[in-house]
Amino acid sequence: MENATKYLQPGRPGVIRLAGTRERNRVILSVIDNGRGIAPGDHQRVFDLFRRAGPQDQPGEGIGLAHVRALAYRLGGTIDVVSTLGEGATFRLNLPFDLRLQDPVA
Repeated sequence: MENATKYLQPGRPGVIRLAGTRERNRVILSVIDNGRGIAPGDHQRVFDLFRRAGPQDQPGEGIGLAHVRALAYRLGGTIDVVSTLGEGATFRLNLPFDLRLQDPVA
């Protein structure tokens, strides 16, 4: 949600939608926006620690999505993005319906 508001497309009113579905024993949570979008070559890069994509005109260190990916993994899930540059992005968080830590600390 924070990135959706942070990276709106200048000159276009922002639209952000949240969606959730259940598919068998999984829950898919989506954040859909009409912001700047992300170039195809950067789709995986945005999940790497300290990596950012596009113009660097907003504050940030490139940590947020890396944390989300790590937390999703610990819960047995994944996160991905579908995006077209200049048209917006959809981030999908895929989690087990029954959440349990995958690598609990003793």
